[in-house]
Amino acid sequence: MDTTTKIHQIDQIYRSLKLKTPNKHHLPTHASVLLLATHPAKDNSTIVELGSGIGHVSLVIGKMLPNSKIIGIEIQKDLYEYSLQNKEINEINNVEFLNTEVKNVKNYFETETIDYIISNPPHYFDGLKSQISDRKIARSAEDLKVLEDFIYASKYLLKNKGLGCFIIHPYILSDVLIILEKNNLEPQHLYIAYGNKEKDAQLISLTFRKNGGRNLLIHPPIFLSEWGAERS
Repeated sequence: MDTTTKIHQIDQIYRSLKLKTPNKHHLPTHASVLLLATHPAKDNSTIVELGSGIGHVSLVIGKMLPNSKIIGIEIQKDLYEYSLQNKEINEINNVEFLNTEVKNVKNYFETETIDYIISNPPHYFDGLKSQISDRKIARSAEDLKVLEDFIYASKYLLKNKGLGCFIIHPYILSDVLIILEKNNLEPQHLYIAYGNKEKDAQLISLTFRKNGGRNLLIHPPIFLSEWGAERS
C-alpha cells in the first residue's frame, strides 16, 4: 500500500472514531498521521505504543491490523482513563492500555516479546520547549533522560530483529541516533516531513531494527500541506 492510499485509509478511520479528550491538544495531529502512515507493523503481530495519550493511535492501528494485539502505555492517569473510554466507545477489542511509566516495562513484559514498537516520544529539550501548558508532561523534558527511557524500553521489549518507529523533531535527530546506537538499535528508514516545499523540515519518522545491519534508506520528502487541512 502506497503512502497516499494509507493516509486516506487513516483519515477515514479517524473520521469514524468517537474520541473523548480532556482538551483539543490531545487529539490527532500531523505527527499521529505520520506515525500511522510510516510505521512498519504488519498484521498478526504484537505491538506496543509508548506514550499512548488518549489512545487514538493504538485504536487506529487496532482497526487497521485486526489480527494484531496492541498495548498502549501512558504515564498520565487522566489520559489513560480517557483511552479506556475511547476503546469502549469504539468497540475495538484488540487494544489494551497500561497506566505506568515507560521505564517500568520490565514489571509488565518479558524481554524480547514484542514485534513492533511505535511512539511519538517527548521531543522538546533545552531551547525547544512546548508552548502549550497541557503538553508539558507529554512533550517536554529538562534533559534526555525521558528519551533514553523510551529507547531503552524499545530495546528491552523488541524481539531480535524487531522494528520500532519514532516520530521526532529534527532538532533531536543527532541525539536519537547516538542513543539508538548505544542500545544496538540500527536506523533502517527515515522519512522527512515538511509543512510545504518552502518550509524547513517539521517532523521525522525514523524506523530502527534491534541488532539490525547498516541499511538506512532515506525516502522521498513528505509535504504535510498535501494532507488537507493543517493539523496542530
